[in-house]
Amino acid sequence: MANKLNAAIIILASRKELFGITLNHFYNNFNKKFKYPIYVHTFGKVFNIEEILSYKKKYKNISFHEINPAIPNHLKFKELFFYRFNNNFAFKGFNPLRLNYLHMLSFASNISSFGKQGCVVSKLKKYDYLMRIDDDSFFKKKIKKDFFQNLKRYPMATGKLAITKNSSIHLTREKLFYFLKNYVKKNNLRVKNKKLRNILSQKDQKKLYDLRFSLGNCDMYNMKEFKSDRFKKFIKAVNKFGGVYKYRWADYDLLCLYLYLFFQNPVLDLKFSSDIYSPAHPKTKKVFTNLSNIPSKYYVKILFFFIKKNCIKFLDKIVKCLK
Repeated sequence: MANKLNAAIIILASRKELFGITLNHFYNNFNKKFKYPIYVHTFGKVFNIEEILSYKKKYKNISFHEINPAIPNHLKFKELFFYRFNNNFAFKGFNPLRLNYLHMLSFASNISSFGKQGCVVSKLKKYDYLMRIDDDSFFKKKIKKDFFQNLKRYPMATGKLAITKNSSIHLTREKLFYFLKNYVKKNNLRVKNKKLRNILSQKDQKKLYDLRFSLGNCDMYNMKEFKSDRFKKFIKAVNKFGGVYKYRWADYDLLCLYLYLFFQNPVLDLKFSSDIYSPAHPKTKKVFTNLSNIPSKYYVKILFFFIKKNCIKFLDKIVKCLK
């Protein structure tokens, strides 16, 4: 076996029961052999002391860290993704109780913002390589090769690199094409990936969907690149624009697009087959934010949100009946 690298695993956990299943599969099929430290992050308190002690007894080199994300100060509540009533995906599938999903995307996008609010803990700064999986990432069979060894020659690796064929994907990438094009122009960049360079030279933002993106729930990072000044500049611009919170830009879109700006082929495709790995365990359910974890100053705004949304639905039904 090759020399073990200076690497660690990140898991953002919110589904307690599912986390236990995920961790057991991940340990038996990968980490029991390679023994990398695991840093479990939670938004607020998810596990009690007894549960944490039980996990520490069963699995070696695992630690739990509570972080408390917040809506960025420069964004208004009405600017957040669930308030985009003209976006069919947001209108049907999002509300303020899914706020933690937006926090999760911000957490994963700001992969090197060590110790900042809602981001990975500062202890992770010492590692050269990081791997992030979700609390529902399903490792089905034993994996004999060390993922991290692949990262010596790549900025990033993923379980599977693919073109997203979801018919609603454009509804989670609003203004992403516009942002990227302006970022390139403002910073006078020569885009290294030929396909992205060609896409940005056109006006059809849907061409952006022809690029291959990572899984997002089984990604590995060579932190030399993500600790660089050029990445810090890029993610700072993303945060200022509010793309994650306002338009639900995904971390895997943002990180892959960033790399395509500076590399021709930056993401290693590990090509996991479905019998080895699944992006989500069959028992996976949507995560809703506990109202007690949302600052009370937003309670009236949340109430107003649901009233307004239900009024719109009611009026839509009346219009349909009159037709």
